[in-house]
Amino acid sequence: MKRLAGFVLAAAALLAAAAWLYGRPRADVHKASFVIFGGLTDVELRGVPPAAAAAAFGAIGEQLQRDQRAWHPWEMSDLMRLNAAIAQDLPYQASPELAGLLRSAQQGYVRSQGLFNAAIGSLVGLWGFHTSDYPITTPPPPQSTIDTLLATRPRMDDISVAEDGTVTSRNRHIQLDLNGLAEGYAAEQIAALLKRQGIANALINVGGDVLALGQADERPWRVGISSPQHQTLAGVELRGHEALFSSGNYNKFREREGERWGHVLDPRDGRPARGVAAVSVIHTDAVVADVASTSLMIGGAEGLEALARSLGVSCVLLVADDGTVWVSPAMQQRLTFTTPPQNLRLSADLGGNCAGSRPQPPAPSAAPAATAP
Repeated sequence: MKRLAGFVLAAAALLAAAAWLYGRPRADVHKASFVIFGGLTDVELRGVPPAAAAAAFGAIGEQLQRDQRAWHPWEMSDLMRLNAAIAQDLPYQASPELAGLLRSAQQGYVRSQGLFNAAIGSLVGLWGFHTSDYPITTPPPPQSTIDTLLATRPRMDDISVAEDGTVTSRNRHIQLDLNGLAEGYAAEQIAALLKRQGIANALINVGGDVLALGQADERPWRVGISSPQHQTLAGVELRGHEALFSSGNYNKFREREGERWGHVLDPRDGRPARGVAAVSVIHTDAVVADVASTSLMIGGAEGLEALARSLGVSCVLLVADDGTVWVSPAMQQRLTFTTPPQNLRLSADLGGNCAGSRPQPPAPSAAPAATAP
């Protein structure tokens, strides 16, 4: 969730009288757009009548409204009230939407060996990234303030979510920010909703990250991976239930006097991750893909193989700040580069295919997510 707002249904989508595909009118292609996460979420449906499409779009809009009330990190929401309760050392009864997202964030924390840490909301706010207005041009926060927040040791393993949704924290200094996986979670919510309504073929685009269901008529869904230069780096085909999620430092950032700091923070030092410009991941679970793309941005090229195995992902593309493109064997088989990279490196085989591999638990000596300097 990079930004939550209200939602807007395109009027034409509700009517869904026709869409154009290869120059031919198609009465069974329907599209709707929703304003959420600071950008558009587009949903395209194939092979359903207009009435069924309109009903599905209405249900999606209602779900996104519930998410809006649950997840917003800096405007009044269920999450904001939870953060207030944590600060007062009080339990909080979370909504189903928030409780589910928290459980997924806890799983991501463990699988990422602490690099995906939704407990560092105070640091995100300190850096000014609780906004939809980029770039940020004010000076970065002082190191002393960063160090003070790190000293409180915000960690997701201090958060407990009971079966009934009651949330408690052992650390009252934690402030939660769930932006790093909310888009993937929302995409899977939409997919589950469509499945309940018997809709098998759809493309869900959440702010540029996509979850493909079924296929586009008799062919796979075709999507592109953007480069840090805002050009198409490669194309990929998705089908069945496959997600392509990316993280990068080139859309949301702070810039001052020629220096740039991306919005993905490393919870170990409280500063923006360095060394990686972008990461893309394909997986059959959009939440896993979302968490993995963020975690691998932080872990960097040197930690790519071990971290990818811990996360259970096999289809990875990483673009380093120096332009080197690292790609896993499974991802290489899926890509069609627009222009072959000048410096392409193949990682070790991560096991499995783009459906992912079984996550490997971190070693007991894995570094904690946030430590005092």
